[in-house]
Amino acid sequence: MKYNRNVLPNNATEYVIEGDFTIFFLNNIKVEIEKDIATNKTSHFVFDLKKVNYIDSAAISLLIMAGKYNDSKGRKLILKNPTDVVKRIIDNAELSFIEYQND
Repeated sequence: MKYNRNVLPNNATEYVIEGDFTIFFLNNIKVEIEKDIATNKTSHFVFDLKKVNYIDSAAISLLIMAGKYNDSKGRKLILKNPTDVVKRIIDNAELSFIEYQND
């Protein structure tokens, strides 16, 4: 898994992820998200999942952490361009704070 962290014009933090979004690759991105939360400088999180092939429960727990932060800011967690497989896995988790967007 590779990822890029981008700060958007509205002070949102976007993570663009490529590859399998699984427990084996979460340490670095988790540390960055925890820093973003601790500093409270990001308005909300956005994840671009266009190039994600698979997501596991550890990655879903990371999305839950980001979703709770967004909820505290009155926002949904935006997941952009999820593949059908990834969307099915996330939908099975029944996360009510998710909003899907496609470019």
